[in-house]
Amino acid sequence: MATNNIYGFNFDSVSEEDIIKGAILSNVAVFLHGKSSEGKSARVKQLDPDCEVIYLRNATPDSLNGKSVYNQSTGEMIDVKPSWLVKVEKRCEEEPNKIHIIFFDELPNALHAIQGMAFNIILNGEVNGKWKLPENARIAAAGNEISDSVSANTLAEPLFNRFAHVYIETTLDSWLEWAKTPKTSYQRLDYEKKEEPVLPIHPAIFAFISTKAKTGINILRTKYDGVKPNADPRKWEMASTILYKVGNPEMLRSLVGESITADFVDFCKIRIVTVKDIINGNYSDNDINCGVDKKYATIAALSDVDEENIEVVRQFIKKMGTEILTTFDDLWCKGDPKKIAIIEQLRTESLAWGNRP
Repeated sequence: MATNNIYGFNFDSVSEEDIIKGAILSNVAVFLHGKSSEGKSARVKQLDPDCEVIYLRNATPDSLNGKSVYNQSTGEMIDVKPSWLVKVEKRCEEEPNKIHIIFFDELPNALHAIQGMAFNIILNGEVNGKWKLPENARIAAAGNEISDSVSANTLAEPLFNRFAHVYIETTLDSWLEWAKTPKTSYQRLDYEKKEEPVLPIHPAIFAFISTKAKTGINILRTKYDGVKPNADPRKWEMASTILYKVGNPEMLRSLVGESITADFVDFCKIRIVTVKDIINGNYSDNDINCGVDKKYATIAALSDVDEENIEVVRQFIKKMGTEILTTFDDLWCKGDPKKIAIIEQLRTESLAWGNRP
């Protein structure tokens, strides 16, 4: 029977606090927008009460990036780490099983030169091109909107687009919930050191962007306005990371905006057949002769089929059209030489029987 949750996603609504936590867990830098006194720093400290706060409005190149000093005894220049980095390294070493947050506060109020230095840290996880951040360190940032601060500067597009964006608006209920929670109950995030697999872009995102392209809509990149999140290739990569880690498409509003996220959620809920349905013949002509959106949603969902059942799944997808089958083959192979050889063998066998591949 067709299902409307083939990816096993959680479609529950998410709060801004959920998005902050999900981004931090996924190692995606998160930016908190909001008026003064909205509790932006409080949200971060609920995840790491001892987070290292760097007030960028008052930062200097030396305080942020470190400096070089002359050693009179050796006649050499010595690189000195900034004090905030020394403290972060100490905490990360003392508690290797916890995530430690570096909080760049007042980022829009920083001079453009300081914003540029912060961008290098956020982009590469590296300070001054010399010192890597600890593996269990994460980055959050915050700042007032330009409309609320005469000293705020517009973030450059590359810097803006490195963040998941969360817009804080404290409600009575959320404030009362925060007010009754003692700091001793804050849930610090665990960190487990492990080799992260190199994963392809999530098949749901691949299918969504492909489907839109087939209907003449390019949502790979949308217009940047410096106010709300827009889509671009890097943002979709970040969205993929969060989907693999958290499994809730609602999180994507912090990366690609509300409208695209709503469209993506609807796309993910399209009812489609499973591998088990195809093996058992439990499908109808409506599952084959369907719209392009459902076809792409289907091949994306079926792209994790194992080698044992790839042939029967390809036979099903072939009925949707040669172009759809070719796209499925590419999606299933993911550049794996072994899988490419399997597909070539199946195509050869199909041609031998006088059929199209």
